[in-house]
Amino acid sequence: MDSKETKDSKEIKLDCPCCRATLIIDAATGGVIKFFPHKEEAPSLEQFMKADKDRSKDLESKFAEAKKLEDGRLDMLKKKFEWAKKNKDKLPEAPKPGIMWD
Repeated sequence: MDSKETKDSKEIKLDCPCCRATLIIDAATGGVIKFFPHKEEAPSLEQFMKADKDRSKDLESKFAEAKKLEDGRLDMLKKKFEWAKKNKDKLPEAPKPGIMWD
């Protein structure tokens, strides 16, 4: 962190490297006196339009990947079901209920 002492040496000004906020800290107690969040400039219209185009392409690719995964799951379930139909004699018996009410 970048620290700079102010004029009366009772306060320390810090610039956070993570969030780029500015903190003013009391040197005696170590407590935060004031917090100034970092303000970024708004993107220009051209930057926004480019980001929006990239975002739509990214969303389309994510949707296609999710659809492919879901189709794979459906195929796997169908294969498991067919195997269970063919090998029903190899499957264990269904568990009996814990309490017999008869």
